[in-house]
Amino acid sequence: MDAASFLERLLRLDVQHVLAAVLGVYLAQLVAYKAYRVFFYPYFVSPLRRLPGPKNHHFLIGHVLNQIRSGHPNEPYLSWMRQWPKTPHGLIRYLDVGNSDAVLATSLAAHKEILHDKCYSFQKPAFFKRLIADMVGFGLVFTEGEEHKRQRRLLAGLFSPGNLRALVELFRDKARHLSNLLEQIIDTEDGAVDVVSLYSKIMLDIMGVFALGVELGNLQPANNTADTSFDECYHELFDPDSWGQILMGLNAVFPVRWLPFEANRRFKQARDTVRDQLMAIIQDRIRTVGEWKAAGMDSNAYRGKDLLTFMVAEKYYADSDRWTEGYIMEQILTFLAAGHETTAGALTWGTQLMIEHPDEAKRLRAEVDELLRREPVPAQRSIESLPYLHNFTREVLRLQAPGVNVAREAIEDVVVQGVVLPKGTTVLIQPAVVQRNPTIWGPDCDEFRPDRWDRLEGEAADPWAFATFALGPRVCIGKAMTMLEFKIILIELVSRFDFEGLVAGAKLSNIKLINPSPLLRPEGGLRVRVKRRRA
Repeated sequence: MDAASFLERLLRLDVQHVLAAVLGVYLAQLVAYKAYRVFFYPYFVSPLRRLPGPKNHHFLIGHVLNQIRSGHPNEPYLSWMRQWPKTPHGLIRYLDVGNSDAVLATSLAAHKEILHDKCYSFQKPAFFKRLIADMVGFGLVFTEGEEHKRQRRLLAGLFSPGNLRALVELFRDKARHLSNLLEQIIDTEDGAVDVVSLYSKIMLDIMGVFALGVELGNLQPANNTADTSFDECYHELFDPDSWGQILMGLNAVFPVRWLPFEANRRFKQARDTVRDQLMAIIQDRIRTVGEWKAAGMDSNAYRGKDLLTFMVAEKYYADSDRWTEGYIMEQILTFLAAGHETTAGALTWGTQLMIEHPDEAKRLRAEVDELLRREPVPAQRSIESLPYLHNFTREVLRLQAPGVNVAREAIEDVVVQGVVLPKGTTVLIQPAVVQRNPTIWGPDCDEFRPDRWDRLEGEAADPWAFATFALGPRVCIGKAMTMLEFKIILIELVSRFDFEGLVAGAKLSNIKLINPSPLLRPEGGLRVRVKRRRA
């Protein structure tokens, strides 16, 4: 071997050794860094380490197992708030997956700073997307920053007072349809009915007209075959069996939807069915609006028809910043899922609370009866003027807020109530943590007392104490619509029917809930007996 060959071979070996050494150093640094972040940083370096909070987490999955074992979507967070009801900074620190930092906001001041003053210093965290995006789509709820502001401005007009007035007759028509179906159930099923399923159907029918301009027909009699299986699909998505609930919780931590379990197969089939049917409706609407435009139709003639038509006209056919049909579907998914399930949940808990509190139900019926004597078909203004109905509605939503979590993640180092939240910190806001906080609402905060709204004092009188719809720039865009349709349907129900429980002793405190879940929903539904009101 000549000298040149020997030198070339020596250099080649040196390069291999260098690469191996570099790789070894990189892996050693990575392992050391991960060990530092998991076992050292949370306890000795984190600026949040001195905040009060629980210590019984698991270093790998945080409090996920504790949450699943709790049996309640609001736990263990409500228990933490009760243990530390008035912390100096309005924050409770806990450790999440991989011992990562997380805080639970408990004070109104902390809520205001996170959701209003520094709203766009936070974004939806990855775990929250894995938990609900398959069900509610990547629409408005997941947009951030300037894009979120643009979309809010675009869609806000659909929820204006004028548009809501135009929807009153839709709400009333669906409420009457619901009453007719309940009459049939009284005659054929002795009045026994699962109100979770029934209310989901009526709200899905309303959202079908509002969001799609389509009659979904979910409130048809049992022997009628509807054109869609949206209701069955949403039942599968939001009411999984016990194994499905566990998979839902695990998927928020580690992607597990690909695993070959029957619960995963049913979930994906329901999700894909909803998306396939929506895509067919969207593509048909795109063709229709295109034909209208080609014929020179005045845009004002179709912009106000429904949410889908508005989106297609304004964004699919826009000159710039166009939305694809796929993105329009993500937006529609958000409004369909969030718009029907939250109000259905409010009606479910409102019915249960009327059963548990017959005196309050009697007062509500008396007020409704008096209105209907004066005005058999009450106008929106008359409905909104009923003080006890308004109190009843807010108290239902305070005590049993249908949406469980508002999860955010700091996208930069941000100071909240004098505490530095490092970039990447998870911030959890739960309506229940504010609305069932005894330092805000008093020692009777867990009791159903609609009259409390007539004499709010202290922090309870602060608008931020009512957190069901969140607040700030990301407040629920459909808040006013939800309140109105809830009231109209409730007026129809209490004016014609009485409700009683089918399960002896069933109360809010002992009704088993779907857990984990993004919504507060009874597991297996809520069966009650409905009866015609006596004259």
